Amino acid sequence: MKTKLIILLGFLSFNSVMAQIPDDPMTIGEYPTFYTQTINKLNNIIPNKTTYYGQPLSVFLQALNQNNIIVKEYEPGPFNSAKLLQLSFLWNSEIRTGRYNNNYVEPYINIYFQQPFNFQDATVIFNNNYYAHWNSAAENFYKNLIIEKIEFWYVKGLTDKSNDPK
Repeated sequence: MKTKLIILLGFLSFNSVMAQIPDDPMTIGEYPTFYTQTINKLNNIIPNKTTYYGQPLSVFLQALNQNNIIVKEYEPGPFNSAKLLQLSFLWNSEIRTGRYNNNYVEPYINIYFQQPFNFQDATVIFNNNYYAHWNSAAENFYKNLIIEKIEFWYVKGLTDKSNDPK
């Protein structure tokens, strides 16, 4: 009985923590407008991306913020090199999981760092702070890493799935 109670309490506390990060209130019909607005903002940064090479990530994050670009999700990795951080702008599971049958792409940024980061520490932060949701703990972990290269993916059109980044 105690075991069942502990499992139930653990499940409820996990769900209440995850419930604190709601999906973006967006329908698939609203996504094209979101995509266009996001790309218009990214187009202010893309031509100047090389100015951030050799700079700490915090400088690039500040530029995103100044252009009203809100990072919602991130993914570190991969394990074998731990020099890559992927940033994206959508936190909506229904649109992301392809529940809707559409051909839309989701833009994201790949940032490569000059030196690898500690992937085990990155994984702990990732797992302890709402998984992929970008947050202050994740930002503090990566902000001083020096950028080697930046790639903007799926920024050429709402349905353009070409595999060459800007």
